[in-house]
Amino acid sequence: MNARPGFPGFPLFDTADLIHEQAELALYPDLLAALNAVPINPDKARQDFYTARRFLEKYSDVSGTYNRFRSEIQRFLNYTWLIARRHLAQADSDLITGYFAFLKTPPAPWISRGIYPAFVSQADLRRSNPDWRPMALRSKAVQAPYSVTQASLNASRTALQTFFKYLVAHDYLPKNPMIDVRKRDRNAKPSLNQDRDAEVRRLTDWQWSFLLETLTELADSNPKFERNLFVIVTMKSLFLRVSELAPRPVDRNQVRTPCFGDFRRTIVDGEPYWVYSVFGKGDKTRQVTLPDAYLDYLKRWRGHLGLPSPLPVPGESTPILPSAKGNAIGKRQVQRIYEQAMVATADRMEREGYLDEARQMLAIRSETHYLRHTGASQAIEAGADIRHISEELGHANATFTESVYVNSEQARRRTEGRRRRV
Repeated sequence: MNARPGFPGFPLFDTADLIHEQAELALYPDLLAALNAVPINPDKARQDFYTARRFLEKYSDVSGTYNRFRSEIQRFLNYTWLIARRHLAQADSDLITGYFAFLKTPPAPWISRGIYPAFVSQADLRRSNPDWRPMALRSKAVQAPYSVTQASLNASRTALQTFFKYLVAHDYLPKNPMIDVRKRDRNAKPSLNQDRDAEVRRLTDWQWSFLLETLTELADSNPKFERNLFVIVTMKSLFLRVSELAPRPVDRNQVRTPCFGDFRRTIVDGEPYWVYSVFGKGDKTRQVTLPDAYLDYLKRWRGHLGLPSPLPVPGESTPILPSAKGNAIGKRQVQRIYEQAMVATADRMEREGYLDEARQMLAIRSETHYLRHTGASQAIEAGADIRHISEELGHANATFTESVYVNSEQARRRTEGRRRRV
């Protein structure tokens, strides 16, 4: 399979479950041919490829991290070989500066409209997908321009930092070339809207109340909505990501499934309280305190499942979200449960005449992080110590929590502004 005219590059690395197959390239004839045709010494290109493949292989049991690193490194190698005409051992600050400038304004042939797999199966081979590109335009608008956010550039920097540390540790590079890159060269292009308030991606208090009321009424009338109610309340109240309610691989052939035994009752200063142990992002475990009001929803869900006790008991292995077959539902199913809840709420809003609010709910029906943001924001606005919420969110520091999840000062400023006399 040949790439379309205008795009000189090619995909390099397969999915996490197939990266081990690329130790030998017999199953990847297009990739082998492309490596032999790069405009630098092909032996050095192959050496770069195998070195990067070994790095990625270390993360193949953590799908999210693997996918982020894979995307960045194959994009960087395409740039290094085909644009800069260098190999990895020649990476320096000039190469990195040029790469970040390239990320901000990539050539049109390097951008796809939509996301495509790197390789497709054909007979017994894995063939390069001609629709794959290093960058993807996700907008459905035909005339939408490609732009890169600061968050995306930060993710690129993080991936490359980790990769270069690996190369230095394995004597592939004498030093990390990121060290001498100016911060401004890693920043996104200036925005004409920089004076805008930072957008807090959360539900309003009214939207949350309407969502909770809708799901409660649906669950009262139809037991099939009990799961929607429990998932939505749990994600919002315990600040959870979708992946933290679904089974996750922790090592090769080992999966950790959230179970009721992760809920634990403990006593502090003579007072009982409950915590939930989360196996979260970066394979880190954290504990989240359960609000007293949440316990009623936990009891309700366990009653719906027919479990023998109202609250979990130590060592209980029953999955928190069991499937029809008795194991646990996956991340995509949790995502669909959220979407169903948002659509059902939007339908009720529309029936009751809240047309603008209904459109807003539909617009974020796939963005599950709104629940986590809403829970954290409301907790801090209600007076909770931001340091404690930061720990329960699993953040490294409270400054990051405040900048991303809450903006109480902004809310206070706008409220005071509205009260000014004319």
